[in-house]
Amino acid sequence: MNLFEGVRIALGSLRGNKLRTFLTLLGNIVGTMSVIAVVSLIYGADRYVSTVVLDEGTDVFTISRINGLQFLTDFDAFLESLNNPDLKLDDRRWLKENLKEARAVGAAVSRRGDLHAAGNRHNGVNIRGLSSEYTIMEDLPLQLGRHLTDLDVSQSRQVVVLGFEVAENLFPRRANPLGREVKLGGRHFKVIGVVKERPMVLGNNRNQFAIVPLTSWQKVFGSGESVDIKVAVHDLNRLPEAIDEAVFSMRVRHRLRPLDRQDFSVQSSDQMLSLWGNISKSVYAALVPLVGISLVVGGIVLMNIMLVSVTERTREVGVRKALGAPRRSILWQFMVEAVTLSLVGGVLGILIGVMIAYGISLVSPLPFAVAGWSFVLGLVTTFIIGVVFGTLPAWKAAGLDPVEALYHE
Repeated sequence: MNLFEGVRIALGSLRGNKLRTFLTLLGNIVGTMSVIAVVSLIYGADRYVSTVVLDEGTDVFTISRINGLQFLTDFDAFLESLNNPDLKLDDRRWLKENLKEARAVGAAVSRRGDLHAAGNRHNGVNIRGLSSEYTIMEDLPLQLGRHLTDLDVSQSRQVVVLGFEVAENLFPRRANPLGREVKLGGRHFKVIGVVKERPMVLGNNRNQFAIVPLTSWQKVFGSGESVDIKVAVHDLNRLPEAIDEAVFSMRVRHRLRPLDRQDFSVQSSDQMLSLWGNISKSVYAALVPLVGISLVVGGIVLMNIMLVSVTERTREVGVRKALGAPRRSILWQFMVEAVTLSLVGGVLGILIGVMIAYGISLVSPLPFAVAGWSFVLGLVTTFIIGVVFGTLPAWKAAGLDPVEALYHE
């Protein structure tokens, strides 16, 4: 019997016993589906985190009131950090005066808001209040106009730089937005620039933002919001020394004694990537035994169903042997059927897993990306399950005595 004939017989068996087939494949479907769904989400998050870090620059670190990632890694520390004092513009000025390793010290704050212009409205825009140093910290090439200047920030000018999609929605039909006004929080801001369109990253739209001077942002939303202080260093190789210098300066600024707990957080690109790498590794490590249990259960169910199939087809095996079919031909037939059943479960699990991951990305902020190696892993795993758990039924079928098999009822 050749491979294609064995596959054809196996698929015919699938169609002939639909309920039994579904129960047989369920273990493989659930196991493979779990792998693909989780891997797609984690892989998507990996790519998203890497893109965010590259956008901001590897020579930049951030000092903030709390570290949101501690919510995942050290929940007690995260709760404790909620008592940290807000960071103010005075903290940024202090660091700007005292950091020798820094080439730029900026400040940033953001909040969602609505923009109005020329009878049009754009809801849920990420309104970013920034100091003029943001052009050093981030890659934001302009399509039109200019970026914010020191004078814009120091004089609290009501000017705005729009993301590409925001400009398109507020000023449709290719109208030039420069010099026109948008309304934010009851105040009118003059458009001085439009950032070039940036590609979406794993479903995250990076064109829906507006940049205003941080001082103007505070006039709209209030000055009670804690700012993030961003520091760009002269020499990437001296980033650890720059972080140590900033930590020491902030402790002095906040009058902390040597044994006092640090009441601010420092995050660098390396720390962020390392932390995320540890989180993703932990998820993968937890996934292996959970999926392994599901696949082993699916393999045991597959073996039992194949043993039932051998019993049901005892006369068929006896006829084939009486007509001269060699032992290896019977062994091959049942092995091919077992592997085919297992692979079908794997393929269905892959398809369902991708759909689940994509659905989660649509209704949540979790990014999604397809990892080709996970498909290969899923298929190889289900192939091995089919071979391992199909061997006993195939061996039993190949060992049947043809005379006894022909008399079997």
